Amino acid sequence: LFRSVLVSYNVENLFDTIDNPDTADDEFTPDGERHWDSYRYYQKLKHLWKVLAATTFDDFPDVIGFYEVENRDVVHDLITKTPLWSGHYKIFHRESLDRRGIDIAIAYRPETFQPIDTSTIRIVFDGADSTYHTRDIMYMKGVVKISGDTIHIFANHWPSRYGGYSATETMRCRAASVLRSKVDSIFANNQCAKVLCIGDFNDNPDNMSVNDFLKARTDLDNVEPGSLYNVSHYLWREKGLWTYWYDGHGDFLDQVIASGALLGGNGLHFSIDDVTPINDSFLLNEDGGVFRTYLGTRYTGGYSDHLPVVIRMRVGD
Repeated sequence: LFRSVLVSYNVENLFDTIDNPDTADDEFTPDGERHWDSYRYYQKLKHLWKVLAATTFDDFPDVIGFYEVENRDVVHDLITKTPLWSGHYKIFHRESLDRRGIDIAIAYRPETFQPIDTSTIRIVFDGADSTYHTRDIMYMKGVVKISGDTIHIFANHWPSRYGGYSATETMRCRAASVLRSKVDSIFANNQCAKVLCIGDFNDNPDNMSVNDFLKARTDLDNVEPGSLYNVSHYLWREKGLWTYWYDGHGDFLDQVIASGALLGGNGLHFSIDDVTPINDSFLLNEDGGVFRTYLGTRYTGGYSDHLPVVIRMRVGD
């Protein structure tokens, strides 16, 4: 029996229509090149609600990690101006230094999930990249009320591949190192901590950032406390699933990486088969790719360029 549902979703440029003079958001304004107006904005909110409704069987997700949101206001609109309002969500959000002004936000239902600590983790780059800013890692420690278990959630949106994969790889490796140090500090206090790393890593499960710097293991047959395991690697390589379609093939950028204690043992846990991208037909276009909001600067009226990933957690056996 599933007791707690968490969703991780890159919603593809959820911008309001107002020009922010401090960020490069001009294209997402009524006079910008994407002609982003109130109609398109509210259509996007309705679409995102439809997607989130498809992630659960009969209720709302307990926690939702959002990526590519411009600010707190757009998340507030999503959870109050769609049927999500009846989930009574609260928002954890902080403005990042991202050039375009896109951030991470976590929405949660206080009746099922109680935060006990939140923080943002800034990623600082050295050398030639020292002036580059990316999204902060969002950390939320909380209690899942149905079981009383404490879970540590790290929501990530690592530096993009814009400018070339090789040219940007070191920045994602840096983000992975920062995340790993935070996870290690948790494991130092409790090897059996339930840790979950989610988000848009802008890398696949077999890339260097995840393998060598985050040290996410892929040997899921022998799960141990105090280690991280990449569930996405199994879903991508063994089950052929993906979350992002590019140049005719599927990537698994929206990864799910969990501690051994969350993949086995007592209390709150989930198995590798309890994690899946939502790939309902309405989310896909004719060529099998994702039905996105824009193709370049042409409005197509879709949902997002990423698929959401749902994690259905269990309590007990």
